[in-house]
Amino acid sequence: MSVKVSVIVPVYNAEKTLAACLGNLMHQTLPDMEFILVNDASTDQSLSILLDCERAFPDKVILINSEHNSGPGGARNIGLSYASGEYIGFVDSDDIPDTAMYEKLYQRAISGDYDMVDGLYFNEETDTLVLQTADNCTGILDAIKRSELIAGGGYLWSRIFRRELFEGMTFRENTILEDMETLMLLFMRTKRLGTVKELVYKYCASSGSASKLSNPVRYHTAIRDAMTAIADTIFPLENYAGVQNAIEYSMMHLYQCGLVNALYPDSNLAPLQQDMYIKELRELRFRYVRRDYKKNPYIKQKITKENLALFEEIESY
Repeated sequence: MSVKVSVIVPVYNAEKTLAACLGNLMHQTLPDMEFILVNDASTDQSLSILLDCERAFPDKVILINSEHNSGPGGARNIGLSYASGEYIGFVDSDDIPDTAMYEKLYQRAISGDYDMVDGLYFNEETDTLVLQTADNCTGILDAIKRSELIAGGGYLWSRIFRRELFEGMTFRENTILEDMETLMLLFMRTKRLGTVKELVYKYCASSGSASKLSNPVRYHTAIRDAMTAIADTIFPLENYAGVQNAIEYSMMHLYQCGLVNALYPDSNLAPLQQDMYIKELRELRFRYVRRDYKKNPYIKQKITKENLALFEEIESY
């Protein structure tokens, strides 16, 4: 069988949502798919559910049971090492893909010879339909389109990617915000991008997901590591200059999130720890943001006056 799409599903303690997610995956309308299910050392009944799924669909499922928890990034790295599809997709185990999701995305990819295709998703938390990729960012990508995509952000799970885009690429493990620089790098490598303006995915925003953990110490570390990873991954690229404003906006957005995390009254951080975090964030901001941020068009458009005032206050110390 020539696999059209490999779908990678990291699973950690998802017993409450996993059956619904897997049900729609196993009944995808696109033939010739493989589903790589990575149990990331779950401590609940997730593995039992995954084993049942493997027994029911042995021709579709590749189940990897990892005894060591490595977070979503580590589970995706394991999945990528097994993937053989022409395209790669990712699904979070607390979300629900439409049963026709991959047929719609794959047919669009083939029809336009696209390296990446993005689809419309439903955000359950905000009760909205979202297509992250605007019409002016489709087709053959240039520096302007890539800048808009990077500044706009988005998620892995609403898209499929040509497998070759991941060559030599790995996700950071045992952390959150692990896919920021990876998605940026995928935008930088993509030559042609298409969209599907039909609902393909339900984002359920479960309160227990990794990205929702409220731990100010862990969140600070994740922000610090994401800023450094973006610099290490994107700065050396030959076409970096064309997207520098978008990258520096992303750095300032992370800087903003870090400052708010450190200063939030309910964070229970000691004053000395707050000062240490703010100092570290300032050092990273000055190291990685090399242009005048006040002249950055993305910062002018996307960062509020209140947060700009916070930047000035912090940097006047």
